[in-house]
Amino acid sequence: MYYREFHPQSPLNRFIECFWTLVSEDTSEQTHPERILPDGCVELILNFGDRFSQHDGNTRLQQPRHFLVGQMTGPILISPTGAVELIGIRFHPGGTLPFIRIPLNEITDQVVELGGISASLENQLLAVSASLPTIDARVQAIESLLLGCVLNSKRDSTLLPLAARIVESGGLVSVDLLAKEAGVSTRQLERRFLYEVGLTPKLLSRILRFQQVFRAVERCDGAWAPVALECGYYDQAHLIRDFNQFAQQTPGVLLAEQSPLTESFTRKSRVSDFSNTTM
Repeated sequence: MYYREFHPQSPLNRFIECFWTLVSEDTSEQTHPERILPDGCVELILNFGDRFSQHDGNTRLQQPRHFLVGQMTGPILISPTGAVELIGIRFHPGGTLPFIRIPLNEITDQVVELGGISASLENQLLAVSASLPTIDARVQAIESLLLGCVLNSKRDSTLLPLAARIVESGGLVSVDLLAKEAGVSTRQLERRFLYEVGLTPKLLSRILRFQQVFRAVERCDGAWAPVALECGYYDQAHLIRDFNQFAQQTPGVLLAEQSPLTESFTRKSRVSDFSNTTM
């Protein structure tokens, strides 16, 4: 499978981390489900190929054609059923507000058909992209549409820079400090994060710290004690606890079994457009 990322222009990049595409004509060699891990982002996915299957124990369901993936607190297991042609829109934490106006905690750990959330947005996205001949042209058209939505929107969020601070720190910033700087109580901040991000700031921090492990393990040659220390874990046991929750596998098993697709979604770098800091 061929995975690419496209970074949006300003001011769209305040809300959207990237557009991504995944393309493959031949999935005949697919032998087991791909494990997609929590990453602290909500994603909107348009499928112009064959639908994916989603696995839950012994149950295998067909994903919707076009859908929204809420915040994840555990892995999703998926597998293609034919030709793959996906366009994904990966929102910054809190970045969905100009486009999708629902409490995001209502769709945490869910894959929801886009038309059920916003038929208008789905129709607009498909109207500008479905008839275009290439996936690159579709991405450009979708970007132009969403840029117009941002420029015409009067809705913004003071939560975006707070969530960006968590991203930039790799989940190591103090939530109490963020609440103090925002002039609200920790409980008020939690309620706002649940509504606009889909997770509490503490859980978002844990997921982003967990994501740091996939970069740190390369720098530490697979030695887990220094990986745990570099990523802000008290000890190796706490790191393994997060792997059990967020990946439902031990670190050694997960990294040994990572496929190119799974590797693509445990991202190697993240850019915050509030500080232009590459992580």
